[in-house]
Amino acid sequence: MALLDRFPRSSDRLRLAAWAIVVLGLLAAACVYWTASNDPDPLLSQGYEIVGGQVYASEQADAARRVQIERVGGTAAVWAVEFNEWLAAQFAGRRLALTLILLTAVTAWALMHIAGLMDEATGGQDS
Repeated sequence: MALLDRFPRSSDRLRLAAWAIVVLGLLAAACVYWTASNDPDPLLSQGYEIVGGQVYASEQADAARRVQIERVGGTAAVWAVEFNEWLAAQFAGRRLALTLILLTAVTAWALMHIAGLMDEATGGQDS
C-alpha cells in the first residue's frame, strides 16, 4: 500500500498503471520474440496435401476449400474465414511479439488519455 500512498490521485495511479503495462508488455514481447521461431507451422497452412508421408502446400486444395466455403456460406463466409486465418497468424511465432507491442501501446495510450481527461474534469485537484 505504500506505493499507492505516494499516488493519492486516481489519475496518477492510472499513469503508474500505464507505465507498468509498458514495461511488462515490452518485456513480454522481447521474451516472445527471442524464444519464438519464425518458421510457420505446416499444420497451420490452409491448403496442403499429404503424398508419401510428406506434407506439400497445394494451391488447388486451398482454392477448392474456398469454393466449398463459398457454396455453403456465401462470400461473407469466405471473408470471415480469411479474417480468422489472418488473425490466427498474428498470434503465432514472432508476429505475436509485434502484436503484443501494439496492444501494449494502445492500452498504455488509452490509460494515459483517461488520466488526462480525469485531470481536466477535476481541474488537477485531489479526487
